[in-house]
Amino acid sequence: MQETNQDNSWRDRLSRVYKIVILDEETLSQTGSYTKSLLSYLTIIGLVLLTTALLTTALIVFTPLKRLVPGYGDIEENQKYLILKDKITELEAGVEVQQTYIIGLQKMLAGELDKSSLPETLAHPHVTNEGKDKQVISSDVISQAKSNRGLKSSYFSSPVQGSISAKFDAKIAHYGVDVLAAKGTAIKAVAPGIVVNSDWSLDAGNTVSIQHDNNTISVYKHNSALLRKTGDHVKAGEAIAIIGNTGTLSDGPHLHFELWYKGAPVDPEHYITF
Repeated sequence: MQETNQDNSWRDRLSRVYKIVILDEETLSQTGSYTKSLLSYLTIIGLVLLTTALLTTALIVFTPLKRLVPGYGDIEENQKYLILKDKITELEAGVEVQQTYIIGLQKMLAGELDKSSLPETLAHPHVTNEGKDKQVISSDVISQAKSNRGLKSSYFSSPVQGSISAKFDAKIAHYGVDVLAAKGTAIKAVAPGIVVNSDWSLDAGNTVSIQHDNNTISVYKHNSALLRKTGDHVKAGEAIAIIGNTGTLSDGPHLHFELWYKGAPVDPEHYITF
């Protein structure tokens, strides 16, 4: 019986109506009043607290504020650090291989072939050095490269339309053809590939070299400007440079174009119509 009276007492208190009056502090005049039961006030306070808790949780879970929570941010940052570390390691290994390849290619193009620094695809057992600066390749190697069926099966577009002023002649270390064209003419890639060298040298001036499929490399020298950088992927017919007259071995606007197959130069006129 006593418990029933206590229950009734709590119900009476919760259902009892209370009036909250708001007074002006200076004039003590009433500016507002609210009449509700105690249960209503408790319900409003509970809803406010619940809403505040939900908003706080949402801010922590769905915004960067979660990084300020002790322990949570550390774990996430550690995972990102490990992923980035693995990617950096892979990139460093790739850059090292690329640098070795480019250094070997530059030495080959400059006539300073050193087999110890060249990748296997560029090294050739029949290459010899005579004199200080000229690279001489035996005629049997050149003949073998010319008659190679693998290269003849490839298709190459012309890098530039013009007349040939100097033909391929391995005996005088002229491992390409000189093509005359108007100043400002765009030089185009003869086939799709990756730019492995885009740089300037004293003799060749602005030079671009592209690695193609089937162990083939195309070289474009004496350009006035380079339009692609090392590492770029290019398509056949895409502009890669502007014809020019840079380098000490140039005596007028023209393109010196070379085609290398398996580490040996070949006559471009056997595969390309200029």
